[in-house]
Amino acid sequence: MVDPTANPKYRFAETALEALAQVDQLLASPSPGPKKASPSEMHSYAVNPDHQPTDTLLQALKNSPQVQRDFHCLLNNTAQYHMPQVAAASSGQIEQREANGCKISFRPSRADAKQMYVIIESAGNLNFSPDILFVCANNGDFHRLPLPPAQNGRIQLLLDRDNEIATGLLDIKSEVYLK
Repeated sequence: MVDPTANPKYRFAETALEALAQVDQLLASPSPGPKKASPSEMHSYAVNPDHQPTDTLLQALKNSPQVQRDFHCLLNNTAQYHMPQVAAASSGQIEQREANGCKISFRPSRADAKQMYVIIESAGNLNFSPDILFVCANNGDFHRLPLPPAQNGRIQLLLDRDNEIATGLLDIKSEVYLK
């Protein structure tokens, strides 16, 4: 009697079946690829000042150009005020940013040269109540700051000049959104 395992065709078939079994096992198990940011969490992060973002969302906003574009589009559609990049002819420190119905002014602190006041004011809107400020840096980074309630159409913040929000607000290439 002939041993079937000695036949090269048998060994080939056995190896092929083992390989197919491994492929089936790989396809059946979930791949450990990167997690994706959900659209609902992106929306909550954009409109809810109390929302605490997951690490997944923050990493996606930092590393994924597609998520950055999607989030930028979301801000364009949900923000009350948008302040685009400052005109290219501008140079040096900017003293303010403006949008239709809103102005952000920057003033140095007299008490500490490392700090500055950021004054967000309404241009006549009695219902002025933005609650989140976003700075979208030219490199794709997003920085978010929940805002205190407006008092008489005005919000005043004291920020360290080296804070990423302050740096972004003063950068002529960044965009600012108020929601």
